[in-house]
Amino acid sequence: MKLLALVALGVMLAAASAGAEGVGFRDIHVEAGGERLLVALWYPADAAPGQTTVGPFTMAASRDARLGVGRHGLILMSHGTGGGRLNHRGTAIRLAEAGYIVAAPEHAGDSWRDGRHSGTSANWHRRPRQLSAVLDRLLGDDEFGPRIDAARIGAVGHSAGGYSVLALIGGRADMALLARHCTERRSEDPEFCGYGRPGAPDDALMPDLSDRRIGAVAAVAPVGALFGAGAFAGVDVPAQIHRLAGDRVLRKPWHAENIVRLMGDHARPVVHPMAHHFAFISPFPPALVGSVGPPAHDPAGFDRRAFLAGIDAQIVRFFDGALPAP
Repeated sequence: MKLLALVALGVMLAAASAGAEGVGFRDIHVEAGGERLLVALWYPADAAPGQTTVGPFTMAASRDARLGVGRHGLILMSHGTGGGRLNHRGTAIRLAEAGYIVAAPEHAGDSWRDGRHSGTSANWHRRPRQLSAVLDRLLGDDEFGPRIDAARIGAVGHSAGGYSVLALIGGRADMALLARHCTERRSEDPEFCGYGRPGAPDDALMPDLSDRRIGAVAAVAPVGALFGAGAFAGVDVPAQIHRLAGDRVLRKPWHAENIVRLMGDHARPVVHPMAHHFAFISPFPPALVGSVGPPAHDPAGFDRRAFLAGIDAQIVRFFDGALPAP
């Protein structure tokens, strides 16, 4: 009888394990500063591997699948200027496969369909606040909240999203420094400095936008020219900083290199010798490549899928180490 009971238990455990092999996907809405954000969620699911199509994108995830058993770490994901919630869907799925819930808002005022604040000083204030609002919403959610391990919360961001996640751990942007940079260095950093436009006053240090619930961040090709001396004073959260050596949008040494220098021992720098600024964006379907422009194109000989497989593995290892499961 004992043997039969053990066999039955083994079958039950195997069935439970097999049921949690997939990735779930759903969209939710989050209120942030009086605005409604569309937020994509990927998560470990009690479902077999499946596919979901959203607009032109097909993903290896099952729509509205049930959240997998146990407690999970949570990773906030912030896209770059003009991007959207599905920009880094491949990375999100890889994190979900590793056991994390991933939440990617489409930033109100700075996305492909809403650029009201793109390039303004207000944008640097709004983005981190929106990420914190998403975190508030998920921790208070009846389904997801009890299943999130509050000791294992991180964030990953690209470009302006890289700045956004660094602000979440206490990085303070200086608008006066940014204005001087683009007055004195415009010819050396032309793409970034061409992005700015009139907005909020350019003569102030950003307020503290940190969210102490964040335990680790990964910033890929982050905007860094708005950080100066003392910008990371008191910050003790580990940050993996990815420099894309072929980046012509955020030029060396004003961005990723500047952040690594200012953060000192808390920065975990990673250099990708062949990668360009848009390499971290998941590949676009062939039908969109012609209309999307530079974000959809790679230099001759560059394999975006291979690059993403490598950087995604590095990001997962970083969060596993910085936010270890009990």
